[in-house]
Amino acid sequence: MPESQNRHMQVNIRKRLPADELESILGRHGRWLKSKGSRGCRADLRCCDLSNRDLFGAVLVKAILRDIDFSHTNLRTANLKQAELHHCRFHQAHMQWSILQGAVLHGSDLTQANLQFCDFSSATVSDTDFAGAFFHNAYFEKAVLRKANFTGTNLRFSTWSSSKLSQIKFTACTIQLADFSNASLRDTDFSDAHIFNTDFTGSDLRGVEFAATRMENVNFKGAQLDP
Repeated sequence: MPESQNRHMQVNIRKRLPADELESILGRHGRWLKSKGSRGCRADLRCCDLSNRDLFGAVLVKAILRDIDFSHTNLRTANLKQAELHHCRFHQAHMQWSILQGAVLHGSDLTQANLQFCDFSSATVSDTDFAGAFFHNAYFEKAVLRKANFTGTNLRFSTWSSSKLSQIKFTACTIQLADFSNASLRDTDFSDAHIFNTDFTGSDLRGVEFAATRMENVNFKGAQLDP
């Protein structure tokens, strides 16, 4: 993550939100969703400390979440569809089976998070750090990612079909039985990665870096590889 973003996240002193206040916010947000905006209130949380909380199954669809610390938080099966996540910290968060379809993530930290079976389809992700995260069976179909760091991540069984990726670092990743078919991967860095039994059919790989990459049974049929 760029140094300027780290400074931004460190300077702000996050408020430790009491459990009853958070429950009230989630309740009002639930009513707002069910009534399509006629009742309740859309969740708009800024500069809060929600680390080490149990938010299993929390419904934060279309919520506004800025500069929130979710590190070590249990967000399993949480619904963050179309949520706005700016400068949030999910370090070592437990996000298995969470839904982020159509969400917007900018300047966030998901390092070492457990994202198994997490759904990022049609999400927009920029300037975000996923280093060391676990993406087993994660889903990124039709997602748009720019300047994201996946260094050292486990991407087994992940799906990236028809996604648009630019300036992405997949260095030293383990990529096995992944689907990158018809994806745009221009100027992406796969150096030192291990790629096995993976599908790149019809993908745009122009300017991609494969230095010191170990590959076995990888399908490049119809892919654009020049230069």
